[in-house]
Amino acid sequence: MIQEDTQEIESDGYLTRCLEGKKATDIRLASITVGTGSCGGLGKLIIRGSNSTRGVTNVGLSAIARGCPSLRALSLWNVPSIGDEGLIEIVKGCNKLEKLDLSQCLISDKSLIATANNCPNLNQITIESCPRIGNEGLQAVGKCCLNLQSISIKDCPLVGVQGIASLLSSASYTLKRVKLQALDITDVSLAVVGHYGRAINDLVLTGLQKVSEKGFWVMGNAQGLQKLKVFTITSCRGVTDLTLEAVGKGCPNLKQLCFRKCSFLSDNGMVAFAKTVASLESLQLEECNRITQSGVLSPLSTTTLKAAVAV
Repeated sequence: MIQEDTQEIESDGYLTRCLEGKKATDIRLASITVGTGSCGGLGKLIIRGSNSTRGVTNVGLSAIARGCPSLRALSLWNVPSIGDEGLIEIVKGCNKLEKLDLSQCLISDKSLIATANNCPNLNQITIESCPRIGNEGLQAVGKCCLNLQSISIKDCPLVGVQGIASLLSSASYTLKRVKLQALDITDVSLAVVGHYGRAINDLVLTGLQKVSEKGFWVMGNAQGLQKLKVFTITSCRGVTDLTLEAVGKGCPNLKQLCFRKCSFLSDNGMVAFAKTVASLESLQLEECNRITQSGVLSPLSTTTLKAAVAV
């Protein structure tokens, strides 16, 4: 873990600063703007938690915005004292931003829209447990961030079909990694993923309780996931033998497949799937209790499977 007042040159050459807990204050941020200037400028800033009495506020972020125009990556985790004003200052002053990671923040669509409008190089976004971010922000990202390659959205109750549809349809030729977890989305959203996910090679779907068998079936049969290589599904009730066969037909280049807590899958689904995906190299099954050893081994005779694990 990176400690405050240390620097680390990462593989991409970013000069990094990390503030955690009691060390996360506006004064520390102001000192960072001074201390990194002679080193070529700050490239990555991580703020985790905040001092309960003198924590990071919009004032501190404004200092970064003015003093660190070279900032490329920003992570804000559990910083309740920061609002839209601070992040908007950052994206206006640091328009080279490429990566944005927001977790447990009270930032709204207003900030995400400003980010999309000011940071054309943005290629990676992670949003987790941000109750004020919804469809409007994602629509702006899809429209303006033409270099977007990776999106991860978890536990954001305002995110729905419109946001996912707009994002995927706009970024259909650049978006390579998609993670959707614990969202209030339905079958239509997965149909959009299946139709517009032309560039997706890594897809993670977790805890999508409102997506039925029909949603996964349509996603597979839409034939848009031709480049998908890595697919992970966890705790999704709509995953059945029928949908597994559809995924196999719609993802001919799949190499790694992982199912966790998918209780409706059985040996029949694995046998049908194995007949459609000859490129599979790795299979991982966790708590899929209807699949026996026979189902796990069925892909061996029809695929290039190198590893199969069932837990």
